[in-house]
Amino acid sequence: MKKKLIITAIIAFAFFASCAKPPVEEMNNAIAAVARAENDPDVMAYAVNSLARAREALSNMQTEADAKRYEQAKKFALDAENLAERAIADAKNFIGRQKDEAASALSLMKEALVTTEDTLQNAHASGGKGLDLPRLDNDFASARQTAGQAEMANEESRYGEAIEHSQNARSALSLITSEISQAAISANRKK
Repeated sequence: MKKKLIITAIIAFAFFASCAKPPVEEMNNAIAAVARAENDPDVMAYAVNSLARAREALSNMQTEADAKRYEQAKKFALDAENLAERAIADAKNFIGRQKDEAASALSLMKEALVTTEDTLQNAHASGGKGLDLPRLDNDFASARQTAGQAEMANEESRYGEAIEHSQNARSALSLITSEISQAAISANRKK
């Protein structure tokens, strides 16, 4: 009797195991989600690591489905879908942070432009003793051009370039202001 029960249980288990079906809907959703992430240029630029995790889950899903371990395949399918959506969100978050950083860098750059221009005008008004004013004027024009490139990059949503150009302009402006300040200090010491 006990043997019959065990044999019946084994046959029932084998029957139900052979009836298990692959999680087609979940697998298709995972494939579609990863494809959306792969076709998103922002993901390809800013969330490659997140996308790699989604691809790995997709690969594991396929391996498990091929081995007819459908519960594991379903788990990996859900993971792949979630990770692909996460990659898209990561890219959007990165761009948002870069946009904010670019706005801040542009604001600081514009303040530095005004300050440096005032400092340079004051140096001209005082005669610019100890200064190479034509060179400083040229350096200021170059910094202004770089500032223009920063603003253009920001308008075209190239936030990384906007940040870089803003920082370069601020650095050049800082050197001009520093040189004028040093010349003023030297002139005051000679008095």
